[in-house]
Amino acid sequence: MKKELNVGLVGLGFIGKIHAIGYRDIALCFPEPQVTANLKAVLRTSLGRDQAFIKTAGIEMETTSIEEFFAQPLDLVDVCSPSAMHTQYVLEAARRGIPIYCEKPLGKDLADARIMAEAATQNNILTHIAFTQRYLPAIRQMKAALDSGKFGEVLNFRSNIFHSSYLDPRRPMAWRLRFAESGGGAFADLGAHLIDLVKYLIGDAAKVGAKMRTFIKERPVSRGSHQTETVDVDDWALCTLQLKNGAIGHIEATRMAAGISDEIKLQIFCRSGSLHFDAGNPNEIRIHDLKTGRWISGKLPYPDVSGERPITSTYPGAKYSQGRFQDTHMASCYDFLQCVQQNTPSQSDFQSALAVQEILEAAYRSAHTTEEMLNLPLKP
Repeated sequence: MKKELNVGLVGLGFIGKIHAIGYRDIALCFPEPQVTANLKAVLRTSLGRDQAFIKTAGIEMETTSIEEFFAQPLDLVDVCSPSAMHTQYVLEAARRGIPIYCEKPLGKDLADARIMAEAATQNNILTHIAFTQRYLPAIRQMKAALDSGKFGEVLNFRSNIFHSSYLDPRRPMAWRLRFAESGGGAFADLGAHLIDLVKYLIGDAAKVGAKMRTFIKERPVSRGSHQTETVDVDDWALCTLQLKNGAIGHIEATRMAAGISDEIKLQIFCRSGSLHFDAGNPNEIRIHDLKTGRWISGKLPYPDVSGERPITSTYPGAKYSQGRFQDTHMASCYDFLQCVQQNTPSQSDFQSALAVQEILEAAYRSAHTTEEMLNLPLKP
């Protein structure tokens, strides 16, 4: 097996840089890594920017030409472009048989996501989506605890993801604030992570309903400009999910939470207890055991999750931590590198991403029409 894989990055904006750092730092954070990445090329819309970063990250070449990019000997393509552009690059990689890692959500809408998932299936390629919260040690503990059956049937849940990044009305327009380019606002951008966690931990959705609001309806077209553009994505969303197993709960997402730069919480209430996750403590969950009436926290005695790599084989130890955000992205990159090296499917592939995309689509349809619950699956 190859010990180093050639990675081609599509896009080098903020999240593209986070991925590049993740690939670079695998060799620094794991004393004996199973596989490392060589950043062979980056495909961009324009050249000349970020030269110091490109050099330090070890990116060998940058280009604006799709043909030149795919002419490189790539073992993996990592798509970090705006959501509306994912389809173009995914289809180019798929028809060449190259494994694909894509940022979430998979597409700007369900139709695009279906096209990409079908292309991956037809070309029999490995795929992976950046649902990075799965890699937190606390989330793996929660998964193992639920899988043990000790807590019984899940009754209800609630979760939230709060940011304050769009509070300033002077913050100018960008692709994330245009529905045609992003496919949604706070719920598509942030809520997708929690949709995935609910699916991963508890089960598949049967019904979806949502309410959404846009609080800042116009923004400057550029920094300092007096000309404005209409914002057509959500600043806040509240989504209700009824699952096939009968559990019901809420996901709340906003980019307008004053005083909170980054908060993720998830509470799951079961017949025999409850499980509580707070991203402020990414390594541990709190559990309430109804039989004993006791709260338990710390390292819990549950085995590794079946079918997945032990968390220690992807997530850096405390002494090598670069912070939760970077650690989870590195873990996701490293996990998929190992999948490609070993030719094994990812647990977070395009089919998984497609299920999340369907819930996003249902939520936006509900919010933009009657705000009532919609049945899944949605019609094509």
